[in-house]
Amino acid sequence: MLKVKKNLLISGSFLLPLLLLIILWSILGLAPFGNNNLLVSDLGTQYMPFLSLFKQFFQGDTYSLYSFSDALGGTILPLSAYYLLSPFNSLVLLFSYEQLPIAILLIITLKISLMGSSMFYYLHKTYKQSTIATLLFSTSYSLCGFVTVYCLNFMWLDALILLPLLILGIQRLWDHKKYWLYSGALFLSIVTNYYMGYMLCIFAVCYSLYWYYQKNDVSKRKSLWQFIKEGRLFFLTSFLTGISTSFILIPAIEGMLATKKTNFDWQTFLPTPNFGLNFLSQFGLGSVNFEWRLEHLPTIFSGILMVILFIAYFQLSSIPKKAKWGAAFLLGFIFLSFWLELVNTVWHMFQSPAGFPYRNTFIFSFLIIKFAYEAFLKLKEGAKLTIMIPAIFSGLLLIGYVALKFSVEKIFLLSDHYFIISLISIWLTFGIIVFAQKKSGAKRVSVYALLFLVVCSELVFNFWISFKDIPFGNQEKFAQTFQIQDRLISDLQNKQTNLFRIKQTIDSDTAGYREKNNGYNNPILYGYAGVSSYTSTLDAKTQDTLHALGLYQKNDRRIAYVDESKVINLLLNVSYQLTPEVKTYQENLSTDLSTNVYQNPEAIGMGFLVPSEFRSLKLVENQPLKNQEMILQEIQANPQTYFQETQKVTWETQADNHYTLTTKTSANGELYLYVPEINWKKITSFKVNGEKIQPAVYIATNQLFNLGYFKKDAEIELQLESEIALEDQMIELKTLQQDTFDSFITKQKSQAIQLKQQASGTLSGNITVTDSENTLLYLAIPYDKNWQITVDGKKVKAMSVLGNFTGIDLSPGKHQITMQYQQRNFIVGVMISISVLLGVLFYQLLKYYKKRKTT
Repeated sequence: MLKVKKNLLISGSFLLPLLLLIILWSILGLAPFGNNNLLVSDLGTQYMPFLSLFKQFFQGDTYSLYSFSDALGGTILPLSAYYLLSPFNSLVLLFSYEQLPIAILLIITLKISLMGSSMFYYLHKTYKQSTIATLLFSTSYSLCGFVTVYCLNFMWLDALILLPLLILGIQRLWDHKKYWLYSGALFLSIVTNYYMGYMLCIFAVCYSLYWYYQKNDVSKRKSLWQFIKEGRLFFLTSFLTGISTSFILIPAIEGMLATKKTNFDWQTFLPTPNFGLNFLSQFGLGSVNFEWRLEHLPTIFSGILMVILFIAYFQLSSIPKKAKWGAAFLLGFIFLSFWLELVNTVWHMFQSPAGFPYRNTFIFSFLIIKFAYEAFLKLKEGAKLTIMIPAIFSGLLLIGYVALKFSVEKIFLLSDHYFIISLISIWLTFGIIVFAQKKSGAKRVSVYALLFLVVCSELVFNFWISFKDIPFGNQEKFAQTFQIQDRLISDLQNKQTNLFRIKQTIDSDTAGYREKNNGYNNPILYGYAGVSSYTSTLDAKTQDTLHALGLYQKNDRRIAYVDESKVINLLLNVSYQLTPEVKTYQENLSTDLSTNVYQNPEAIGMGFLVPSEFRSLKLVENQPLKNQEMILQEIQANPQTYFQETQKVTWETQADNHYTLTTKTSANGELYLYVPEINWKKITSFKVNGEKIQPAVYIATNQLFNLGYFKKDAEIELQLESEIALEDQMIELKTLQQDTFDSFITKQKSQAIQLKQQASGTLSGNITVTDSENTLLYLAIPYDKNWQITVDGKKVKAMSVLGNFTGIDLSPGKHQITMQYQQRNFIVGVMISISVLLGVLFYQLLKYYKKRKTT
């Protein structure tokens, strides 16, 4: 009977948050309960495309760990290590691509619900007592402040499921020398998301110290050295478990070192406070909403009931002082990880977070709920709450709100009404607890039912506040657009079997987004070789190279191909453009009215022969047109420049920083604009011949604009309205001579290589070197030491050319080129992981046979 009751309670710990979430999703109209979806923020621009990549890998035509959809191409292991290794992601295999937003909502729902189960299991096993009231504590953990604000970053949620199991494992390890639960939870924490796993590793050491000193007599003056000596099993288990994740950690570290995350800001290592007493306001309802998801105070909301009992923990005389001091020190250390910037930076892998600050607040909420449960058990034994407890809570909350109202962070204050509701909830909850202690039998059950109603309503209400202002996407529009775009891309891929790249632009509203969708990761979403990318694992050298060529770089994690450039199409083999815009001077290959498809004749192949001197060409920072001219001249020298400057006619300055530049073209061709020092955030209007220029991607800084095709001697008027003063010397206007460039392409076509990609990821192609001066093969593939390249069956060493592209020296004659990607560090990591596993199994077998011998 006890087992049945226990199973029912564990089921309830999952079903209660599940029910509350279903109610919330229904209120918000999220698909399948409505037509809204979560295509917002990073979830819409990153996580959904990455899950599409996950689905393509298991259901597609390739099993290669290298993808040309990730920027210009790269290994998918670092990206997978950060975003894709949660076992919950396998659920997307049950859904179609256009239903991915629904699959994501299911994943978020299941993860949050399972947090309740793991927390319930921890409380049950730790305190050997669990009743239906325990569900209030497990559900409060499921719907804590961290979850309500950060659940859109759902790759972090696995850590919250594993945290209670990790702590239970630590307790078992220290108390009974049993390490399997701790090792398993730590292993999964690191593998599912090494970033959050790193934080749990830090907390594992902190909690071990806490547990060790709580279980030992302080009068014996246990030193830190004794802790280390007696904790040999803990440290050995931690070390071996960490090493066993080498199969994913080593590629992840290698990938991270290739990004710009290795750049450190010394200011983030100063011991400066991040906030003041306004921190206390976060214990109340409605502390953060969607607008302030990137910048806010620590999300420590754990529920009104939990905080009341947490304060009671330090008030109840039946709880030993030693336990209170231990709890205070543990909580104090976690508090420091928010409050001091130095400690906060260390907790976040020595990088101050770029948005979504204080990502370890869920640990603080876990501890609040843990100690609140201990106080609750004392109340069950007969301890009483005094009126001082809600008074202290109310006072702290008042101090927090007043401090917030008069601080620089006052913008974080959502509404005074939430403070009033929080106060009412404090005293109502206190009254219910006191009333319940005075009743017995059926009346007490009724009072507890009321407590359940209050707590659950409060948790759902707080979640609703953080979600209600989200600019939800439109699921129907997204599904329709995906089907159209996927069909068009599939047709192109079937038509052209060689490897090529696509530039795709989709209107945000048409794609089902209410906020601006820049489409950085459309190549990953639709499974084609592209150019643009937005990931935390973006290769720094590739990004710098593309930026030097004229692509838009908003920050260290993004690169975008905004306006069309013929030279970039040539260098990157961008063969097709999918766009809603109509180009009158090009043939439209699409039969769909919503999307036009144009072929770029300048995209001649994934590589071509260039002079050997090409290897010494260095790109200049922030001068894309100069770089493009240098590249063309180096490949085919031309007495005239390929890019012809326009002839400035007039520069007029009107009032309120309104400017008009009249200029005349000096050649037939596409006109390019580059303004190296302009801040486009300050440009309120930009028109060419009266037509407003509105880029498909939000532009904040430098950008190479294609203003369109113009004939020679065409007069062009540029109108700029700015919030700051501008000078005409800042503006660079050049026309790419169409006839000269066409001749260049005609000659270069005969020296191009077409690469075919096999299911294994192997690339192969043939090329004939006829000119002894052009013996260097330039490939539009990022340079990577893991490429195994053979020419006519013999291994050759590639070189880095033109920033971060691949170059191969060839001799005159016909050659077969083969490229196979083999990530050596991944193989090394796998070998280390297997060695650790075999070593532990061998030790266990020896231990087992030794035990059998003695018995």
